[in-house]
Amino acid sequence: MAKIKKNALICCCVLLAVVVVLAVTLVALYFTVLRGGPPRVAATAVDTRLNTFEVLPPELNLSLAVEVTLHNPNHARFRYGEVVTTVTYHNTTVGQSTAPAGEIQARSMATVGAAGQVDAKKVILHNLYALDVLTGALPFQAATSVAGNAAVLRPFRVSAASQVACNVVVYPFKRESSSHCTSTVRAT
Repeated sequence: MAKIKKNALICCCVLLAVVVVLAVTLVALYFTVLRGGPPRVAATAVDTRLNTFEVLPPELNLSLAVEVTLHNPNHARFRYGEVVTTVTYHNTTVGQSTAPAGEIQARSMATVGAAGQVDAKKVILHNLYALDVLTGALPFQAATSVAGNAAVLRPFRVSAASQVACNVVVYPFKRESSSHCTSTVRAT
């Protein structure tokens, strides 16, 4: 009887040691390999297409696209929602576009974004500043937002939101443009 109790005690101790080693291994694995993080975001160059610009009669055919490159460092897919790009001219919204939701495979990159057609009527008739025409430069602001999450292990979700803001100056007489973009990512 004493020998059976001793064997049962040894079995329980071995089982407890195995459970502890597995738990420590899983925790170490989570914090070193599986731990999720927000995606890295970089705004690529703004694509500006100026098809038509006339002062008299006023006519403008312009589209702006801010493309955002997302790098997913996680070991799980990063699913993001609808990507919204808004174009403003002197604090008035003159264009908006959306790209459908999607996902980025584990440890890979993707470029998301959509071109927004600028509403010529709002720019020309309501907000075309004489100084902009005289200098030959039309200043626009384009903002793109992307939000999503990655589920490394079901209970461990990593959510992140990204904002990309670009100042775009279009030189319609030269048919050129310049842009400067900044991006921010925040874990939610």
